[in-house]
Amino acid sequence: FIVKAAENILKEEKFKIQAGRGAIQDVEIRNVGSPIVLGEIPGIVAFVGCANYPHGGIEVAEMCKEFADRRYIVVVSGCSAMSAAMYKDEEGKTLYEKYPGDFDAGGIVNVGSCVANSHIAGAAIKIANIFAKRNLRANYEEIADYIHNRVGAVGVAWGAMSQKAASIAAGCWRLGIPVIVGPHGSKYRRMLLGRKDHEEDWYVNDARTGDRVYVGPVPEHLFYTAETKEEAMVMIAKLCMRANDTSKGRAIKLTHYIDLHKRLYGTMPDDIHLFVRTVTDIPITMKDEILDILKKKGWKEGRIPDPTLLPRLIRKRKE
Repeated sequence: FIVKAAENILKEEKFKIQAGRGAIQDVEIRNVGSPIVLGEIPGIVAFVGCANYPHGGIEVAEMCKEFADRRYIVVVSGCSAMSAAMYKDEEGKTLYEKYPGDFDAGGIVNVGSCVANSHIAGAAIKIANIFAKRNLRANYEEIADYIHNRVGAVGVAWGAMSQKAASIAAGCWRLGIPVIVGPHGSKYRRMLLGRKDHEEDWYVNDARTGDRVYVGPVPEHLFYTAETKEEAMVMIAKLCMRANDTSKGRAIKLTHYIDLHKRLYGTMPDDIHLFVRTVTDIPITMKDEILDILKKKGWKEGRIPDPTLLPRLIRKRKE
């Protein structure tokens, strides 16, 4: 009866959506490759997956808007792309009318249908190929190592419910891209959670010297279920941090993480000391406050390595 009563409304509903544009071009990757790897663009956030949302599609639209305003690159596909088109601001504009469709900071890019998710993973792979000259043929391990340590990308399948959505998520996390699912995602009964209190889990090889260097929990999880939109937004900002971030890039990412945590949780994050490697990583506007926290936590200054998890990529071995 409910479906029949709404039949005419459903048939006549019309929303403006950007046409699915397909693969990200090489020229676009050349423009954004360097700022993404160095951390100056805070990250790529991909909203994908089904429409089994806990509180309706407006949450997807709100998250897209939040991260586009913060100058992340926002990529959408499939049901999430359609959900984002169904909500208008006070001027009557959808997100696609309000934000540019470029693969650049502050843009919202619709790559197409649900199976066009491959273009999102493809963009991360292209960064490794074009920007770092990594060979693509029979070289999955090096590509995944590069993305995991350098490319600040996060996938969000907020309404995931199908096995297809789970397999898309698996395709992302095996490339080193963390995935956040909504509360229904707990029914998949598999999470890939890190333990930030286990310091020994967060060491990488420095490709320049061969030293083992502590880089902190970056990214902390590879598959994570968030109960609320607010929890997801804080976690997105956190999971965009990478071991290779420059001091400027890490300061930008920490600014977003702290700002979202304060606004949505009302408190300062309790793990700030794990993400500050040197004093120059600290956002200038919060320097005094964070230095006090670091002092109380017994923080020691570290260094920024050339990170890799693969011993064969170490250029100079210790004698």
